[in-house]
Amino acid sequence: MASTRIEWTEVTWNPVTGCTKISEGCRNCYAERMALRLQAMGQVNYRDGFEVRCHEGVVGYPLLWKKPRMIFVNSMSDLFHEDVPGEFIREIFRVMTVAKQHTFQVLTKRSDILAEMAGELEWPENVWMGVTVESADYVHRIDDLKSVPSFVKFISMEPLISGIPEVDLSGIDWVIAGGESGPGARKMNPLWVKDIRDQCTKQKISFFFKQWGGVNKLMSCNSTFSS
Repeated sequence: MASTRIEWTEVTWNPVTGCTKISEGCRNCYAERMALRLQAMGQVNYRDGFEVRCHEGVVGYPLLWKKPRMIFVNSMSDLFHEDVPGEFIREIFRVMTVAKQHTFQVLTKRSDILAEMAGELEWPENVWMGVTVESADYVHRIDDLKSVPSFVKFISMEPLISGIPEVDLSGIDWVIAGGESGPGARKMNPLWVKDIRDQCTKQKISFFFKQWGGVNKLMSCNSTFSS
């Protein structure tokens, strides 16, 4: 378990580390930068840098945490990466099912693999499933998410790198939006965020604005985009 500065969760749990870039939102991946830093520091789980690795010794950790927590699963990877064995994914879901005291938030860009595997997985109420939709090119991930029998479904539009056209959010519970931060951060147009907020309001979907990012610091999110 590690504490986190991610505003919409409490702690992270990384039974998988490492990933590969799959879409434009991955260009300035924060997890890759952090993994290489941890590798240089000699952290054993990152001895292979950002190569995809499964860590059996980490799988059971949530069972040891008695205090209920909001847990972001694999902040340093994508659980549905094509190099993660299906049995390992099923094992992660079994642990989440048993650890009912916690709420688990799983986020993926590989919505096709998610949709393909959904019928093989246990879906207790404490597992929230989300997909990243960073631009209009990836709205198809929303349809994949809708096909999943998750009790709570959410969308992360971060880093938001384009406007998102009017989309049908029926069946979606929560939308997160935010700009990109860190080296090379791309600019986010405030009108993109306003439009998403308005879509959520119109369709009665909960909306959370996370941050302006590295190059949009002239406006206050609290005063401008409260939902």
